[in-house]
Amino acid sequence: MRTKSNRMRIYTPDNQPDLMKLEVNKLGRPYHKVPKVFKDNSDRFDAKLGIYFLKKFRVDVSLREMQFQMDCTVKQATIFSTEIGSLAFSLNRTLLLNILHDYYGLSRDDQSDLTMNNLPVTKTEERLQHKLASELVHLICGDELFSDTLTIKTDPASLLTQWSYRIDFFLDGYSNGNFSLLLDAAHVDRLLSTLRLPADPNRNTPVTLRPHSFKQLPVRLRGRLATLPMTVADLARLKPNDVLPIAMNDRIPLLVGDQPLFSAVICEERGKLFFSEFSDRTSE
Repeated sequence: MRTKSNRMRIYTPDNQPDLMKLEVNKLGRPYHKVPKVFKDNSDRFDAKLGIYFLKKFRVDVSLREMQFQMDCTVKQATIFSTEIGSLAFSLNRTLLLNILHDYYGLSRDDQSDLTMNNLPVTKTEERLQHKLASELVHLICGDELFSDTLTIKTDPASLLTQWSYRIDFFLDGYSNGNFSLLLDAAHVDRLLSTLRLPADPNRNTPVTLRPHSFKQLPVRLRGRLATLPMTVADLARLKPNDVLPIAMNDRIPLLVGDQPLFSAVICEERGKLFFSEFSDRTSE
């Protein structure tokens, strides 16, 4: 490897830097820019994944990081076909078991002794994996990623195991496990072609500024259970085991930031607390 000082540096096989190997058929194409395309869309992925897992499994999830690998072999994956070619989805079993038990409302304590080694793959796991594969592939590979809407269909007869790119998604909210999106060469080429779209004079707006994107921004609701006014002197006199008189209202205010917008009732289901019976405060 030649350095800026015009000297040659030799690395041993055990101490060589991370290198990206390009096959001959990839020369002249910016395959190294695939991570940039996904990182530019990371905020959109984060919002979509957060809304999806909150609605489906009532779990607060966010996108922690994405990792990328070129020219990989994956034998067990759910394969889909589009007008361009083929893509696939792979789900780590540790993550699948956690999602499965969130789906049935079991607590984290019930999942602590579940491992990949002591449980066989069940039909329920297979059904949930196919369901997650279809929904997450449609969620990630929307029209904003490839600039055009793709018709994604399952392709169970396909025997593809070699993929041009693998993108691993790691989530905050699930301590272990990840899921992967696999792209063939045709999808990678289409993905790279979107890098030239903002400079196209025929396009009036960038892909990421479509009007419906605003409706997918996440909003965090905060409920105020009770308040108790106290002076500094009262606070200083508090001792262990003191009991504070707090009265719970039938309905509690829901706030976005510091602004109360709704009121709701707290209900319990399977050991978890949820907001229900929303009503607009202005109507009250």
